[in-house]
Amino acid sequence: MSLLATLKKRNVESPLIYEFRILFHYPDVIRTHVPFLYHWWIKWARKRTLRGTRKLQGKERLEVAFILAVPGMWKLDYVFKAMQESERYHPYIVIIPYTVFKNYSEEENEKTIRRTAEFAEERGFEYVIPRDEKTGKWVDIKKTLNPDIVFFTCPYKDMERKYHAYHFVDRLTCYVSYGFTSMKLFKNNFDKLAINMAGCYFLETPIHKRFAEQYSHAKGRNCYVTGYPGCEVYLRDDYTLKDVWRKQDVAKKRIIWAPHHTIDGTFTVSTFLDVCDTMLEMAEKYADRVQFAFKPHQFLKFKLIEMWGEERTEAYYRKWVEMPNCQLEEGDYKDLFIGSDAMMHDSCSFTTEYLYQRKPVMYLLKNNPEEVFNDFGIMSFGQHYHGRTREEIEHFIEDVVLGGSDPMKEGRERFFEEYLGPYKGKLPSENIMATIEKLIEGN
Repeated sequence: MSLLATLKKRNVESPLIYEFRILFHYPDVIRTHVPFLYHWWIKWARKRTLRGTRKLQGKERLEVAFILAVPGMWKLDYVFKAMQESERYHPYIVIIPYTVFKNYSEEENEKTIRRTAEFAEERGFEYVIPRDEKTGKWVDIKKTLNPDIVFFTCPYKDMERKYHAYHFVDRLTCYVSYGFTSMKLFKNNFDKLAINMAGCYFLETPIHKRFAEQYSHAKGRNCYVTGYPGCEVYLRDDYTLKDVWRKQDVAKKRIIWAPHHTIDGTFTVSTFLDVCDTMLEMAEKYADRVQFAFKPHQFLKFKLIEMWGEERTEAYYRKWVEMPNCQLEEGDYKDLFIGSDAMMHDSCSFTTEYLYQRKPVMYLLKNNPEEVFNDFGIMSFGQHYHGRTREEIEHFIEDVVLGGSDPMKEGRERFFEEYLGPYKGKLPSENIMATIEKLIEGN
């Protein structure tokens, strides 16, 4: 039995083993760890991408593949819709497994693939699952679909190599972060190989462009400020809200609890293990006045199954389904956000994303914020109430949400106007489409 097969059988997982499995699959240890070779590789890749982009000039119909593993990473509704409405573009979602290297439950992976397919169907988006029905093997879309433009929703080497930016270096590749970049993870957010190789990296604000210029090997040359497309829905007047909150006999305040997945490893911001019992107790105590939506990060369940086992994990998730004033939300969350009254979380991206609602929000603390957030994240964090203890959580529910005592309201309004409104008067999807057109035409 091979070493990798032995590790899988033993269900062993560690950062070291994870890195070993990636190195085994991606033979780039020399290329990405020798500085001058890495610089050369990025320049070579960018030249090939630009040449491939120029070849699109005059082409009447462009095939656009949006590679997606989990619904929570999808931030491109309005870009996809804009392409659907244009005669020049043929967009479709390519659903791939997440992740092939972390030894997660195969059953849970299959559930995620089905959930992602349902997610696309609900939106009326064309999608493909590029798996051979007879052999079960994942196929190369470059050979079968031959896309002209490829959007990535994940920058990590967690997918088969045939779906990584490596494989599409000869055509226009685009990347949008799956979360609003608020954390002090400059390598992950600005200097991953897939990000450096991308033809376009669409950024949230000019502050993020400065981060890219400072921390990426590409020095931000492939970066374009457009505003964050994942939050465009909150800037539009034409969106029709769907009430996804569970029906109640009487009107109640609606609070989202959104815990992060980092319960293990060296980088942990998640307070889930600290407050999971407390949150159930709060849901029971305030059952007559508050609705709670449990909105876990899409990877939390994978990790809990490894830590708690499947039975305990399923039992915990089931409680949030069965309690009459509660609900479990594992997919898209825009309607959940818009229909809510407040939120409690320890999520990196939600630190800024929920501020589009301009509603009360509490950040559940585990670390010193200066150790976690970048400069923009610190500003977003500053618009939150902060909680570490049961008493602080209950104070937020009782006084701020139910009592209406919200002294931070004006600050949130100012922050929204200064940093989150339409960039240069245009919506993110409009800026993204205009940027792609300019690159194709060589401008």
